[in-house]
Amino acid sequence: MSEPATPSTDNDRLLKKLQRVQDENVHNPRDDWYTANDLVESGYRRDALVDLFGKPTPGHDGLIGWTVSSVSKIEQTQLAPAYELLESAFGAFNDAADTMTSRVMHSSFDS
Repeated sequence: MSEPATPSTDNDRLLKKLQRVQDENVHNPRDDWYTANDLVESGYRRDALVDLFGKPTPGHDGLIGWTVSSVSKIEQTQLAPAYELLESAFGAFNDAADTMTSRVMHSSFDS
């Protein structure tokens, strides 16, 4: 009776390469989720997150936050158009913040 064949080193190399490619392409559910810290690191103020994106919800592996798709949708449909409107209404945003702040503060005193 013949002995079982052992894989050649070429086959071992191929199997290792296939496993590495598979490991690199496995979807990580964490990639679909933003935590408050993720959004703060992106430039959002922590105290504005709930106003902007709603209450955070539980996600994968106990993460609390927002889905990437929901944040993207709000950014594209609400925040970007509002930014463009404000930028066109007040000019360059370096000076616009001062102009806008003074107008908002002034109008809040009128109420």
